[in-house]
Amino acid sequence: MTSQKVELARETSSEVPRGLGNYLLLISDLLKEKGYVRGVELAERLEMSRPTVTRAMQRLAQLGFVDYEKYRGISLTPKGEAGSEEVRVRYQIVRGFLEASGERVEDVDGETRKLEPSCSDDVLSAMAAATKRLKNSR
Repeated sequence: MTSQKVELARETSSEVPRGLGNYLLLISDLLKEKGYVRGVELAERLEMSRPTVTRAMQRLAQLGFVDYEKYRGISLTPKGEAGSEEVRVRYQIVRGFLEASGERVEDVDGETRKLEPSCSDDVLSAMAAATKRLKNSR
């Protein structure tokens, strides 16, 4: 990912709260894959308890990222769609960096999910630049 994409994400930021981006990303992916999303499925895929997922969905609904009703499906609002794409860009930067490092990371997706929420925009820019240098040096 280029620093231009990081800048674009910064400019169009929907201000996804740290720690909730993975939910938006998974909801987006499941909607594309299956056409619907249920809370129980999010809990299973994220290996979290149902009450934890319910609280996260309530928070995302309160912030305007999802449409959520208990025992009903979950959908992204336009703000949620923009937020999921922002998280996707951040995720791709972190994943790209881990892959380009040349080191074996057993669960790249899992590590990316853990790292992405804690990365500042400056760290993401540094990762994107380092990834580019690593790929060009090969």
